[in-house]
Amino acid sequence: SRVFQGGVRRAVHPRLAEGMLVASGAGRALGPCSRRLAQCMLGAPLRSNPGSLWQEPCGLLVPSGFGGLLTRSASSSTGEEARQDAVVLSKRLPQDFVQNTLLPHLESQLLDSIHVYTPAELAQIARVYSKQEVRQRVLCQKLADTVKFRIEAFEAVDIVDMLGPLWILKPDDDEVFEMLEQKILLKIDDFTALNFMGIIRIYNKRAEKHTVLLEQVLPRLRELLRNYEGVELSEMLVSMAQSAEAAADMDILMTLVPEIESRYTEVSLVHSINNVWALTQLRMRHEGMLQRVAQDLNNPKKSKDLTPGYMARVAWVYRRCNAWEMVSETMLPLVRGSAAEFRCGEFARLAQALPEEQAMLTQISDLLQLTMAEMGRKDFLLFFLGCVHGELLKVPMQGQEVCPMTEALVSYSKEEQDNFKRDEVQKIVYMLQHSRKYRPLLDRLPVSWSETKTETLDYIRAKA
Repeated sequence: SRVFQGGVRRAVHPRLAEGMLVASGAGRALGPCSRRLAQCMLGAPLRSNPGSLWQEPCGLLVPSGFGGLLTRSASSSTGEEARQDAVVLSKRLPQDFVQNTLLPHLESQLLDSIHVYTPAELAQIARVYSKQEVRQRVLCQKLADTVKFRIEAFEAVDIVDMLGPLWILKPDDDEVFEMLEQKILLKIDDFTALNFMGIIRIYNKRAEKHTVLLEQVLPRLRELLRNYEGVELSEMLVSMAQSAEAAADMDILMTLVPEIESRYTEVSLVHSINNVWALTQLRMRHEGMLQRVAQDLNNPKKSKDLTPGYMARVAWVYRRCNAWEMVSETMLPLVRGSAAEFRCGEFARLAQALPEEQAMLTQISDLLQLTMAEMGRKDFLLFFLGCVHGELLKVPMQGQEVCPMTEALVSYSKEEQDNFKRDEVQKIVYMLQHSRKYRPLLDRLPVSWSETKTETLDYIRAKA
């Protein structure tokens, strides 16, 4: 074998040439041109001479077949790297997975195996089975009986995990809830404040009032809430407000709200606004907190940096609580000055709170109309809602001038009609039906929505 060195082609023993190529990545022993030579060996096509035992890539002589080995090795490593970087697509579950696989497996476990389950495993299978649409009453009863049998092994976390599913599976089994109640009283020092809230919410749903349990739990809950920061308490209240059943949890609110009020100075104005907003969603008017928030809002130093979203939230809260006069002098100039920054959701909230501000709402709607081509369905629904609540649309009769805003909304609904979900169409029908001024627009909705529109209107009439 021969290589160039110093301008002279010198003979090299074949085994020595092979060692030079293989050692250290096939390059460093080849002198200053090693990188280019390595690239040639790994990537360049080989020029072969029939009848010769040698192949010469780019002027370098190597044994026949050795260059192919290098090329295959490089391609193999490249393939491995590509496989490592490739996106792995998980196989989609078949449509009948729940019916033909998951549910039979759960029923088999409940029937044959739960007698050896730990309390944590019992809570897990109860949670999964409670989410199934079709449940066998016999299996639900067996699960409840197993809980009674294993009640001594339950810890605080197991009780909390089991209460919710049991309320769904066996709400009429008084014995199991009484046994859990006794276990709660024994383990009362092991529960957190959030655990107690969950326990109270479950037992408040039962017809029988568990006064003994509440007499023990509520003082303990009040004590534990003192260890939380004001921001955490605010987050608890806001989270509760998102539940449709939270208004019935007066025991929790009567414990939580006084603690939030006592921490008022520890939180920012934004968190205070969130607190009164959550209480308003729960249909509670807290006069003391409304006045304290109003005092902060009327302070220019504190309210000057409010975002448009919180301006709209403040307007909605105080108007809903019939206390708009507390903040109107301060908030109206701020809202009018930020008209160009409101988004669709904030516009809808303002239209509900301040329908008399026609000039401001018209200015906001005109700016938002410019972005209608880029709106998603959710933004479109909120924009439509704001236009209806603010009465910014016109339903022109024959011979009258066409309303550009109305035509734009109708045009969007027709262009995107195939992308709207059934519940979204129902929301539009509900909105127009309950607004007498805009009922004629029901006739201009897309034809493909006719079936859903008819069903929704029939339901409204039947309910009325």
